[in-house]
Amino acid sequence: MSVLYVTQPEAVLGKNYEAFTVSLKQEDGNWKKQSIPAQTVEQVVLMGNPQVTGDALTYALELGMPIHYLSGYGKYLGSALPGYSRNGSLRLAQFELYNDSPRRLELVKAIVAGKIQNQYTVLYRQKIANSSLKSYKKLVPQKQTLDEVRGVEGIAAKDYFAEWTAMLKEPWSFPGRNRRPPTDPVNSLLSFGYGLLRVQVTAAVHIVGLDPYVGYLHEVSRGQPAIVLDLMEEFRPLVADSLVLSVLNKREIQPNDFTESLGAYRLNDDGRKRFLQAFERKMNDEFTHPVFDYRCTYRRAIELQARLLSRYLQEGITYKPLVLR
Repeated sequence: MSVLYVTQPEAVLGKNYEAFTVSLKQEDGNWKKQSIPAQTVEQVVLMGNPQVTGDALTYALELGMPIHYLSGYGKYLGSALPGYSRNGSLRLAQFELYNDSPRRLELVKAIVAGKIQNQYTVLYRQKIANSSLKSYKKLVPQKQTLDEVRGVEGIAAKDYFAEWTAMLKEPWSFPGRNRRPPTDPVNSLLSFGYGLLRVQVTAAVHIVGLDPYVGYLHEVSRGQPAIVLDLMEEFRPLVADSLVLSVLNKREIQPNDFTESLGAYRLNDDGRKRFLQAFERKMNDEFTHPVFDYRCTYRRAIELQARLLSRYLQEGITYKPLVLR
């Protein structure tokens, strides 16, 4: 099973019998139609402003297939999700933990410590061993409030991204993390990678039956899918950050793959295609899961972590974030 990406602005996603069709407008004004068997597709991602017909949308939802929407810059906008879970008891447990300050703090500490450890791993793999991140990870268990833990996470992230210029090969440089919109190529790729990662975590949260808007590290007051953002944290370094460093340092993405408009950068069509291919390779990379001790892909691991979180909520089994050495 694969993810169907539709990135051309004037493309039309349709349905013909048991297949999806993607119609692309050619330079001469004619349309070229490609057929994709529905049984080979697991998710659909629409980027920019392609159109989707009512038949295609309904068919995807009937098959249990989510359709995700990203902006032209790769920012996650939303999803059309099939009606999977009616697990009311899980959601009640999720709401209960939100108001249980000691248990909530315990979970947030685990999430932040896991994220910092994975950030340290990224630096170590890039031969930056003398990092302050290990000391920040040791601080996390000592903190007594959510805001104190968030403060450590913020400082660790600042120091982590301060090392990025040293990890990037010429001609790339990194002025520091920025977004909305990204104002340099590296930040453009990071935002795109995080948008794609959010698609995968959103799908996993929906499959398991969690309420996407009730989380613990991220507050619920801003109308953001807090539990999705919580689960993303441990995967940001492992998936998105590692991918961006790889495609830049291996020269899979070049400076001329970006376009700039009003100070904002994004990939052109060819660059976007190569980055999506690299992202799919990353999601299908296999490793031994440290909790279950069997081989799995990153895509499968995201769902496993969502299920581990649901067990913590309902059964009290300690949540262990995915940490790879």
